[in-house]
Amino acid sequence: MKASKVWLFTIILLAGVILQGRAYAIDIDEEGDLEITGKLQSRISFRATGSEGFTFPETPQGNMVQQRNLGFLELNHLLLRQTEETPELKYHIKARLLYEGVYDYGPDEYRKVREANPDVIDEFKHDESIWEAYLDYQKGPWFFRVGKQNLSWGETDIYQLLDRINPLDNTFGGQFEDLDDRRIPIWMARGDYNFGNIGPISSLTLEAFLNPGWVDQEVAPLAPYGTPYAFPSPAPAVPVRIHKPEETFQNSRAGVKLTGVISDNYTFSLAHYQTIMDTPSAVLTIDPSVPGMVAQDLSYETVQVTGGSMCFYEPHIDSIIRTEVAWFWDEPVFIPEINLPALYGNFVTGEIPKTNVFRYMLGLDKKIWIRLLNNKSMFNFYLQYFGEYYTNYDKRQKLPVNRFPSGEFIDQERYEDKYTLVSSTTYMNGTLTPQVALVYDPEGALMYIPSIEKSFYPWIFKLTYYGITGHDDVSVGIIRDRQQVSFQATLVF
Repeated sequence: MKASKVWLFTIILLAGVILQGRAYAIDIDEEGDLEITGKLQSRISFRATGSEGFTFPETPQGNMVQQRNLGFLELNHLLLRQTEETPELKYHIKARLLYEGVYDYGPDEYRKVREANPDVIDEFKHDESIWEAYLDYQKGPWFFRVGKQNLSWGETDIYQLLDRINPLDNTFGGQFEDLDDRRIPIWMARGDYNFGNIGPISSLTLEAFLNPGWVDQEVAPLAPYGTPYAFPSPAPAVPVRIHKPEETFQNSRAGVKLTGVISDNYTFSLAHYQTIMDTPSAVLTIDPSVPGMVAQDLSYETVQVTGGSMCFYEPHIDSIIRTEVAWFWDEPVFIPEINLPALYGNFVTGEIPKTNVFRYMLGLDKKIWIRLLNNKSMFNFYLQYFGEYYTNYDKRQKLPVNRFPSGEFIDQERYEDKYTLVSSTTYMNGTLTPQVALVYDPEGALMYIPSIEKSFYPWIFKLTYYGITGHDDVSVGIIRDRQQVSFQATLVF
């Protein structure tokens, strides 16, 4: 993408400043059945600490690491209103334009990354696509949606549990992005049937989806080496080959979920589905037919997930309790002696070991008056505890992450847990929102994200600091040299 597209964003943003008017969705017809909405957003981020470890390129404190520009244009069209005789029929189309400018007018180190690998970076730094496109059909208890879409079955914030259907994009912000902004829409057919009330259960609904494996499977992309949010690792010593699942029905993303409400308070769900892992599994391949031929193969493996969730209001503590559990069947793990046997003197192609993993979450949502700080709005607190347990644990299990400077792999513990907290309130009639998010790993790492957002409709401005402290070989501490401060401007219409 050329610099002219940067000027396009700039001109549109300046036009919004000059007009200083209220923003409205555009109704094409008098009934409002055809509507166009949109959003323009620009974000600039600066590294708050200097690079260390295996982060490449070396980025001094204060250098720009992100200048991301996003544009969304949405079309919603109601074709048919539901009556006793006819169904409701409507469609939704969302176009996306993305451009990351740090490789064109950012610091020298990122322009040099582009110069060294122009084909990969030029393709990576921009995207123009139909982001979502689907058709909705609803009549009575039946609902169907067919097309490119997102589907979330989870109850968690910050980290996923049951919410593993859509692939995640970690390339333009990594863990610093909200989950909702990282999901990549995929082509699928989904539908549900509402059975209504059955005994003490109300709104009992069965839902199913299918993302067919015989189409080109969308997988979570990997950030190219040298980009700001690539995972810290040594430069590849051998060729890297990426493999998507074979285009067969057996590799489809597909599943079913049953939801309902017990005694008008306990909202529950039970689910089973197959998905594709967001992180590919690595093996070192030795080709005996080609002397000296060694390659690292990264394969996106399928995994089946069985789980459920429950959410209810507890009047004794005036809080909402949330819980979620998930059993991951035969999930790939990393054991260097098995994945990379050539590194240990056994010159054969590696294999991908697998084991079952049990993950769970317990959450509490509470609103509290703190009148000393805010006498007009309550404070919202969202506390979560996450745990995971590897059933067939092997003491040789590692994280596929290298310690600096030795290059040794970091230990994978059999049992791991972490805590998250999100708290926010509002001032100035709801137009000013301060928030803080915390992620704590008891092994010795903390991520803290304070932010403040101000709305001047149709403008929204947000200032955020992403801080990480603690050990660099556990949880979020692995990317502790990626601390940054970001400013974001959004224009909605």
